[in-house]
Amino acid sequence: MKPVHSAKPAKLLPLLAVLIAGCSALQPANVPVAAVYRLDTVASIPAPDKAIGNPPASILIGNIRAAAGFDSTRMLFMRQPHQVEEFQQSQWQKPPAAMLMPLVTSALESSGLFKVVLQAPSALQTTYRLDLEIRNLQQDFTSTPSRVHFVLRAHLSDNQNQQITAWREFDVNIATPTEDAYGGVLASNQAVTQALQQLTAFCAEQLGTTKGQR
Repeated sequence: MKPVHSAKPAKLLPLLAVLIAGCSALQPANVPVAAVYRLDTVASIPAPDKAIGNPPASILIGNIRAAAGFDSTRMLFMRQPHQVEEFQQSQWQKPPAAMLMPLVTSALESSGLFKVVLQAPSALQTTYRLDLEIRNLQQDFTSTPSRVHFVLRAHLSDNQNQQITAWREFDVNIATPTEDAYGGVLASNQAVTQALQQLTAFCAEQLGTTKGQR
């Protein structure tokens, strides 16, 4: 009786190759590590002309909101009108609203307008409350050089009468030094600096108005 032989090793090699290839297909693709950027002011923000020596007012900065699409770490750009895209290998360190909070706080503290600047949430009562919303932050490649469009909306409320005293929208466009994501980051930081300068001037104007009404 002839012995029964198992399949030869050579015949198993094609099967093993197929199995290995199948397993490899299930592995995640090698995706380049994203470059991570942050928002920061490019220069110190000077105090507005209406700043006073011993400011009596205090202010609470409410939670900064962001319009849909601008509430994540994605960095957005546009190559044609109405079509928004995102950079695949570049992103923000945090959502822009989160990065903006300490910058707004620092700008108002250095403005000399307020004796106390607080961030929400806070149980302490303040004279004013400032609510902010990022309406737009994206790089526009429809023109050359490309430009960063940053829009920040502000509502200033008087906490004594629980009413909004004024609101304003700061619309800033900055040309980028290079036609890439990093150029957009540099322009974004310049745009934030300009918007914060306008914001502190807005607060100074409103404090002067409300002070005259009291």
